[in-house]
Amino acid sequence: MENNLTNQAMQESNVNQQPKSYADVLRETQQEEFPLLSEVTQGVVEEPITLMNSIYDEDGVVVPCALPDTMWKSLPQMMSETLSLYDDADIRTMLLMAMMPTLGSAMSNVRVRHGQRLYSLGMMNICVGPSASGKGCVGDVASLVDGINKIICEESLQAQSDHRKRHKRYTRLNSQLTFAAKGDVSQLVDVNDIAEEVDEPQAPLRRMHKLPAKTTAANYYRLLYANGDNISYLHIPELAEMSAANKGSFGDFMYILLAAQNEEQLHTGRKTDDEDFLIEHTRLAMAATGTMSSVREFIPNLEDGLSTRFLYHNLPAKSTVRGEMDEATAEAFMDVYGHHRGVLTEIWKELRPFEGKADEELPRLIISDEQRKYIDEYYRQLVSFVALALPDRDLRAPILRSRLNLYRMLMIIAVLRRYEELGSVEGMFAEQRFTVSEADLKWGLAYIFYCMMQTSTIYDRLRREEREEPKRTYISALAFLQMLPKQFTTAEAVCIGEEMGIKKNAVAKKLAKLSKEYYIGKVRQGVFVKTSKMERNNWKKQFTLSAA
Repeated sequence: MENNLTNQAMQESNVNQQPKSYADVLRETQQEEFPLLSEVTQGVVEEPITLMNSIYDEDGVVVPCALPDTMWKSLPQMMSETLSLYDDADIRTMLLMAMMPTLGSAMSNVRVRHGQRLYSLGMMNICVGPSASGKGCVGDVASLVDGINKIICEESLQAQSDHRKRHKRYTRLNSQLTFAAKGDVSQLVDVNDIAEEVDEPQAPLRRMHKLPAKTTAANYYRLLYANGDNISYLHIPELAEMSAANKGSFGDFMYILLAAQNEEQLHTGRKTDDEDFLIEHTRLAMAATGTMSSVREFIPNLEDGLSTRFLYHNLPAKSTVRGEMDEATAEAFMDVYGHHRGVLTEIWKELRPFEGKADEELPRLIISDEQRKYIDEYYRQLVSFVALALPDRDLRAPILRSRLNLYRMLMIIAVLRRYEELGSVEGMFAEQRFTVSEADLKWGLAYIFYCMMQTSTIYDRLRREEREEPKRTYISALAFLQMLPKQFTTAEAVCIGEEMGIKKNAVAKKLAKLSKEYYIGKVRQGVFVKTSKMERNNWKKQFTLSAA
């Protein structure tokens, strides 16, 4: 009788106690262990887990959900008004990703500090999506720098025209000097004219702001060198075509991309064309689009560090056919783009007087000590959370590299905020120090979190050799931890893991990860105990002090 009552009570308890979903586990753990991940999203999204939501697109591919409207509506007008022209949330999210390097490229003569160095705003982002998914809209955003490109190209053509005139004069005077050396003074002009042209004038290299998507790696070197300390902008409508154009020298182009993230030095010398270029700082902003297959070709592996140079966006496949714009919408579209293109060109002009000055003399972003400590702690929590929530994808490198891009985005936003405050570009850079508000800082950190979710998806897809590979169910260390009793043995953990579909060697890895993060402690050989938050914090402090 007693046993029957006990069994009945246990059954009722099991019925009332609903199993926790993976999202519930992450939500609870995030709020308790990683509070800053929740804090930065307050006022922007309902909860940080929203930024981890995914969907199956019509091709059966898992991609992150689009950003909530509150994320882009809180941005400066140049960004939010442009994005508001598009009805599709996925398109808006993709264009925001493409907009960052485009806007940054127009602000060459500003700097952000990361570590001990000052950097420009050159970012490199890749938007991935199937054919006819809407990736072509990135070309709209790329047009924002058309005004800048037109001015630079016209100046370059004028410089080449002036050179041809100087060289023609030099040739004429040199010929006259040759005749004079032979005793024929009848052709000799003023000696002072000849003295001015002792050295043959050197032809200026062609300059442009928007680099061609289809050209050789050698020409990219030439154009980057010609642009000097200015950021060169590269819009690649289709990665596959660009890869094909550089088939024979793709390694050289990859070398450029590897150097561009941290603006490292590039040196190339070619005997065939007698060119020797030393690029002190490789400054490049890139907005590229392509299918997943072209990205696989573009990034053949995840081991050489190239993949960590980019921020990514996954555009889902949809069968919905977008309708043609009506006349009123098309006119509004052109008006908004025309206005913001003009403003961006004027901002660029305001920065031109700073060309040639040392980095320390340029306008730059100032992060306060308090903000820097906040960012430090946020990144610590982000690395730990992602390691536990997405154990199958090593995101430590892209997360850490994203900090520089965070500063770059914050500076872009700060510049546009100042323009809005002043209502004019005149005098925008009279005060050369730019600060970031608490709201914009938290927006940037929340957006970085979202970008890492996008990167995680890309990494997962890149690791699959074939698209037809069966979909795997990933179980994080956190989810596994929730299923373990307060105290357990290795054998018990293996049994629980097998019930969850986790192999024995994977269980060992998860236990090692949990132990490293102090989520479990070793009682004795083969016996473990789950720890409290206070215990973990104390152990981490002790470890930090002992290491110091």
